[in-house]
Amino acid sequence: MDADDIRQFSAELLSMLIQASASLTTIQGIEVGFFDWIPLNKAITAGELSRQMGYDISRVERWLRFALAVGFVKKSDGGYTLTLKGSLLRRGTPAPDLLGLYHMVSYFTKAVPYSKDAYQKGAGLDSITQLKISRDYIPRVASQLSRASAEYFKWAGLTTGHTILDLGCGEGSVLRETVKACPGVSATGIDINLQTLDLGKRKNAEVGLQDQIELRVGDITNLSGIKDGSFDWVSSFNVLPYLPINKRDTFLREMIRISRYGVFFNQVIANNIATLSVDVLLSTLFTDFSGFFTEAEADEFLQRVKIKHYAFMPIIQQESRMVIMFTSQSDVPLNRIQGMSDADREKLDKEKVHTAKDLLLKDPAALGKLGIDVHALRASAIKLLFP
Repeated sequence: MDADDIRQFSAELLSMLIQASASLTTIQGIEVGFFDWIPLNKAITAGELSRQMGYDISRVERWLRFALAVGFVKKSDGGYTLTLKGSLLRRGTPAPDLLGLYHMVSYFTKAVPYSKDAYQKGAGLDSITQLKISRDYIPRVASQLSRASAEYFKWAGLTTGHTILDLGCGEGSVLRETVKACPGVSATGIDINLQTLDLGKRKNAEVGLQDQIELRVGDITNLSGIKDGSFDWVSSFNVLPYLPINKRDTFLREMIRISRYGVFFNQVIANNIATLSVDVLLSTLFTDFSGFFTEAEADEFLQRVKIKHYAFMPIIQQESRMVIMFTSQSDVPLNRIQGMSDADREKLDKEKVHTAKDLLLKDPAALGKLGIDVHALRASAIKLLFP
């Protein structure tokens, strides 16, 4: 290795270290609440922030210097205000998947000091520490990702009067957001963890949704007690990576069997530095973590169940994709969709859209460029397919 190689690789490694340090300091700001306490529209001084939060002033000032340098805050009227960039990391963010990832990385810091034990024993830290390392990070992450998922459900056709079952529901954040987005939906969740379900029931009661959401204890790998087509829609998120690889196909087929209209689930693809590193860390933490998909594995997994009508929606900054599968046997031709003109039908025919399901799976933005009232046509198609 010559001097040029040393300089080049040292610079790359130093850059990674700087990014890691900045990320950890950002996560610290999220954990202690700075992003929620610093206002967007009026200034607050370091002293005021220190008094209101009950924090040591010198530490508050240090963090604000960092936040100013990276653009999370700006100086204003003798104090600090949160920037638009910084607002993405506060509660109620318009980028909930991004905030969810920061919460997840915060939890991963637990894995690093004990990694050698996990590698030597071939088990996750949950087993090595007798469950002192738990999945308590999941509700925090899921609560940030659930809003986006609920909007996709609504987009696909979930509506008032429908039923949805969430497998591996955890504390039910997906179902709460779903019921909020689609009032009148009847929601059921199944999970093996009683403690997590109890937390979910308390949260449901706090927001007055206890009558619309039922949380049950059960083994999601054995759904034989549920009859075919028992629920209109069936969902499952961040469950496949914790199932044995040889049980994933059966799990998806069971989801399809018990659904009337369709299923939703996500596939995390290990195809970049972020997902490859998370794949390593999760395997260090949890014994039952069986791994993310490669892109080829993810595609083959879908092909094996032989469902014709499905689409992908990007979630978690496009490192995870939600799969929407329409599982009902029925479909209707375009000429039965109310409000469909001959001109619109000709345009759609050129885009290889021939049925209601074809329409629902087509990118709305692409159809909008054709001068078609996509929203109205989708609404009519949904009424025909999912009464």
